[in-house]
Amino acid sequence: MSGKGRLIVIEGPDGVGRTSVVRRVRAALEAQGLEVVYVRLRGSEGMRAPLRTLQRQADISERALFLLYAADLSDVWRHAIAPGLAAGAVVLCDRYTLTPVVRLEARGVDPTWGEDVLSFLPRPDLTVVLEADARLRLRRMLTRRRFLTPRESGFGATFRRDPQAMLVRYQRQLDALFHERVDGRKVRGVDAVRDLALVADETLALVRAVLRGVRGGGA
Repeated sequence: MSGKGRLIVIEGPDGVGRTSVVRRVRAALEAQGLEVVYVRLRGSEGMRAPLRTLQRQADISERALFLLYAADLSDVWRHAIAPGLAAGAVVLCDRYTLTPVVRLEARGVDPTWGEDVLSFLPRPDLTVVLEADARLRLRRMLTRRRFLTPRESGFGATFRRDPQAMLVRYQRQLDALFHERVDGRKVRGVDAVRDLALVADETLALVRAVLRGVRGGGA
C-alpha cells in the first residue's frame, strides 16, 4: 500500500452490528491520539441518493448496480481514502470492496468480474469480517424497520420458491460467502453474536496489532 497511513476495513452482512463496532473502534483510536478518517460504502455525496433508490428496485441488473458501487468507491477513494493515507492517518472503512463482491456472487454473477472492476483500489492492511447467524441478523434488521428491500430478502436470487425460506437461505448464503474470504491473516473473522463490547474489544485488538509501529499507534 502506498503512503504512510493504514487502511482498515470492517465488513459483514447487514444486522451484524458493524456500524456500532466501527463507532467504538474509531472512538478508541482517536482517544489514543491517532488521526482517523472515517469512510463508508455509499459515502460519495453524488452517488448516495441514486444507490439508495436503485438498490430498492428489483429490476435493475446486478452488474449495473455493481458499477454504481464502483463509482461510489472511486469517488470516496479520490476524496477521502487516498488523501487520508497520504497524510498518515488511519482510514477506517465501514464496508469497502468485499460487500459489493459478495452480494454480486450471492445473486449469481461471477465474482471475478466484480473483483476485476474494483482492482484499481488498494487492498486493505486489515479487513475484519463480523460474523453472526442469519436468523439473529434478520431479527435485528426487522426490529429497526418493518420491511426489507428486494435484495435483502433475496428476491431475484437463484432460489425463488418459498419467500420465507428464500429470505433465510439468501442471508445464510451471504454468511457463507463472507466466511470464505476469512484467511486468518489480512482478513480476520470475529464472532459478532456476543456482547457488543466484547466484539468491539476483539476488533480493536486486531486493529492495534496492525497499527504497531505507526506514529502513536501503540496500545
